[in-house]
Amino acid sequence: DRESRLPYDGWIMEQTGDIGAFLKCVDLFQDLDDNEIAALIVKAKEERHEDKSFIFKERDMGDAMFVVLDGTIKIIKMVAGNKFKTLVAMGVGEFFGEMALLDGQPRSASATAHGTARVLRIGRDEFSSLMTENPYLGLKVVIRLARNLTDRLRKTNEQVIEMVSWNLQQKEMNK
Repeated sequence: DRESRLPYDGWIMEQTGDIGAFLKCVDLFQDLDDNEIAALIVKAKEERHEDKSFIFKERDMGDAMFVVLDGTIKIIKMVAGNKFKTLVAMGVGEFFGEMALLDGQPRSASATAHGTARVLRIGRDEFSSLMTENPYLGLKVVIRLARNLTDRLRKTNEQVIEMVSWNLQQKEMNK
């Protein structure tokens, strides 16, 4: 499973700087061969973000996805009273913002660096170009992306059911 590979991912990057070997350990790209990984790297851009800096903000147009190379990224949502709620923290080897590759719609949450972090940015236009140049690569990534999104949706559904159940229990207790 991916969690058991994460320390190894960090080791690969630290020891060799080999981003290709690193990307092969990322769930989204593990079906890609060496040539496909190389084509992806050419289209991607590494970014460095300082502590508490925004990678993107809620309602920004979705124009890229990101893979965490180093550090931690928090996905946060604005809630009542202009406060932020952390939805999830993403670590090395995890990816976020992937819906932008599919729909380009405004972001549903913000992403911030928690400490200094490095990410690999894969732009929507660059990914579309890559899919045109190598449709089989695109298909492999989109299938993995669909699996990931359905997993996340199922988890979200479970959380909603738990919240509704808890809310109903509270109402019953207060009668």
